[in-house]
Amino acid sequence: MEEAGSGQLIRELKLKRLQFNSISEFSSTLYSSFDIDHVVRVFFSTVMGQMGVSRIFLHDRENAIFRKRGFSLSGEGAEHFTTALDELALETRIQRVEDLAADKQTVRGKLLECRIHYLIPVESGGNTVIIGLGKRFNRHDLSDEDLDLASFIARFAMIAVNNTIMVNRIIESQRIEHEIGIARDIQHSLLPQSIPDFENFDLCVEYRPIYEVGGDYYDILRRRRDGCPILIADVEGKGLPAALLAASSQAVFHTVNDLFLSSSSRFIAKSNSLVCDFTRGNRFITVFWMLVDEARRRVTYVNAGHEPPFRIDAGGKIQRLSRGGFLAGFMPDAEYEQEEIQMEPGDVIVAFTDGVVEVENAAGEEFGRRRLEDFVSAHSHLGARDLTDRIMAFVDGFAAGQSYRDDFTLLVLKCR
Repeated sequence: MEEAGSGQLIRELKLKRLQFNSISEFSSTLYSSFDIDHVVRVFFSTVMGQMGVSRIFLHDRENAIFRKRGFSLSGEGAEHFTTALDELALETRIQRVEDLAADKQTVRGKLLECRIHYLIPVESGGNTVIIGLGKRFNRHDLSDEDLDLASFIARFAMIAVNNTIMVNRIIESQRIEHEIGIARDIQHSLLPQSIPDFENFDLCVEYRPIYEVGGDYYDILRRRRDGCPILIADVEGKGLPAALLAASSQAVFHTVNDLFLSSSSRFIAKSNSLVCDFTRGNRFITVFWMLVDEARRRVTYVNAGHEPPFRIDAGGKIQRLSRGGFLAGFMPDAEYEQEEIQMEPGDVIVAFTDGVVEVENAAGEEFGRRRLEDFVSAHSHLGARDLTDRIMAFVDGFAAGQSYRDDFTLLVLKCR
């Protein structure tokens, strides 16, 4: 009897040593790759190899992870399976499927249909992950000791899963940050690098995207015989998608400008048609275009759905510049009107995107265009640079630290 007992003890010690070595190898292999599928494969292989179980699954609802081995489910079947699991509230540390409460017969049936007989809840990152196990390959039940070991290994695996998720999020965040940085540099390189000197005009532009890249866009195109084209535009949306549409639109404007179209209304109509080719009517861009004839102190403009800029003459009269047509990107055959303005020394044109007038203070009150018009009227004697700085300080003071909700572009053109 003593020899038999001694032999049994030796076998148990060998098994424990094998389990220890397996767990040691398991823990070191887990972190050989920061890939969730790799971690789950190592976990499944370790549990199935240690316990000889025929099937296993892992369901992490919080991180939308469901992996299985040893049984098959269709796409719809997997969705029903995980939905049923989400309804479970396991009352014990380890649950035998046959012992599920009477009101859980639906999920009980699904589990037993897949020959899953044990459920192990594992706390992981503040949520509960469910591990499901089948019986041994020889159809024998798992012992309490087996289930404890499986639970122990599962906790190791879920720590690795959570670490992998965190590392992948950091890597993805750094990748996105890097790509956005490239997009920001490209977008800034597309903006005018300098403001031209005019003989009879003074020009200043202030540009503030709320994200790394923005949907606002302004440009000073190559001078033509009849003047210098200047535009301000606001693309639908924010961030990278808006910046891509702005860059594409810029290419259109530069191409059409090089055709030396003599009519500003024809310029916008042709540009709109080309923008519609790549937006397919699903995105839009508002454009205010003006051709500055510095020799004759004349401005010809077209407003394609943009927040109307305004002109203030030396006598304080305000004129809103709304002549034009539909915003660009929706109707390929849209027609546009142009208007010619004879500027006099002291006259000011202020163009802006709606992010300027939509700035809010702490009380939720919008800055509004009337406040902007009144302020410019009171300070129209200033040069373009000083007037722009005063407007920006006034808007910042109104916001009183509240973050801007939209990209912000302000353009001031003063006749001298």
